[in-house]
Amino acid sequence: MAEATDHQETESRPALVLGGGGAYGLIQAAHILAAWEAGFRPSIVIGTSVGSLNGAWLAMHPDRPEDLLRIWLGLDQLRVVKLSPLALATKLIRTPSAIAHNNVVPALLDRHLRGASFETTEIPLAVVSTNLLRGVKHVFHSGSLRQAILASTAIPGVFDPVEIDGELFVDGCLTASVDIATAVAMGATEVLAIDLTPPPASRRPKTAVGVLRQSLAIMSHATTDAMEACVRRQMPVRVIRPDLSRSSPWKLEDSAGAVAHNLRLAREATHGVIDSDGHVAVSVGLDAGPAGARTEPVQLTRFFHPRAVKKRA
Repeated sequence: MAEATDHQETESRPALVLGGGGAYGLIQAAHILAAWEAGFRPSIVIGTSVGSLNGAWLAMHPDRPEDLLRIWLGLDQLRVVKLSPLALATKLIRTPSAIAHNNVVPALLDRHLRGASFETTEIPLAVVSTNLLRGVKHVFHSGSLRQAILASTAIPGVFDPVEIDGELFVDGCLTASVDIATAVAMGATEVLAIDLTPPPASRRPKTAVGVLRQSLAIMSHATTDAMEACVRRQMPVRVIRPDLSRSSPWKLEDSAGAVAHNLRLAREATHGVIDSDGHVAVSVGLDAGPAGARTEPVQLTRFFHPRAVKKRA
């Protein structure tokens, strides 16, 4: 009887873990909104790379996930990397540690998270990066959100490493694309993760780049699967892997039609993952049941401005 009472008194601390994936961040934002509609309310947010951007917004504005999707809609055919022969040559001459400038993330931070710090978030936030000199994962919990997010999104070789206190930091995906371990360390009692790692291709790779891409995908999925299996013994944990087949991590398809398509898929993917009380469902296939703690689905026309809608199959 005492054990049951202790269990009931245990504070619920749901964690949302957001993986990295460049322009796939729009798809992740759609899944965040779908989980919110299903009643999921995280007490902890952990973000890696683009997940740190989405996570920071959510930690600052936990009741406004639809506004996060609106921000993505307003990015107007964004390209993560813009290269021209002249720009590439100039960049390599001046700073040869990367091929491009990270222009997109600073602009987003200046517009939407100017002056924000970990201490000003509504709910606890962790931002995952990689210490390039020490070769280990580094988790930011305090100080400037701008510095932490720039470090977490510094794709190795593409963007310059970010120097903080004499250390060099690059993209957190190198060490923890989906950092479930940090959620556990922060006291999570359940975990919902959104993994943006493309699945390994079923076709035979024909180039060295193809072999490398396939190998990295296998490594990332295997690491996340192993962590999920370990943590599942302690608490409910579910990893959602969105359909990324029609999207690119380098170029954003942000028409209203594309966003509506991704939100529909997100709602389908979330069904059964969140139970009727807004908690992570314990077993695969558990029906989420009636409305319960759910919120009425957001109507896209409520916040999408008129623009050309591209049809999606």
